[in-house]
Amino acid sequence: MQKDLKPYLKNCPMLTSKEASEVSFNFTEEIYQQIQKMVEQFPGLTSKEYAEQAVFYNFTEKSMETAFKLFNTWRNTYYNICGPFIYKNNRWFPIYSKKYIDTLKLANENSQLRQRIKQLEEKLSTTGF
Repeated sequence: MQKDLKPYLKNCPMLTSKEASEVSFNFTEEIYQQIQKMVEQFPGLTSKEYAEQAVFYNFTEKSMETAFKLFNTWRNTYYNICGPFIYKNNRWFPIYSKKYIDTLKLANENSQLRQRIKQLEEKLSTTGF
């Protein structure tokens, strides 16, 4: 299963079967969104630091780590809502941060504008200007 994943997902730890059987969060969709927003706003914090930031839910360092692993384990369940999250050097990062999405949008717009410029230049060269 792991071999088919995208390369960046190797840094996305998941729950073991035992850990998954012990999960008992009482999350709402609003809490998922708040977690996602928090990680995007403060990327690169430790589980302990995120637990302290999350005033909307009573997290401990361990439960925060478990929540991140939960979102990574069932990525499709939380798709476009929360996670997945990269864990590197004891710190958590969002994979699809707003900055990343904005960069993709700008790159796409840039490509479209370059294409349009090329078309207009070709049109000008055929009209004798």
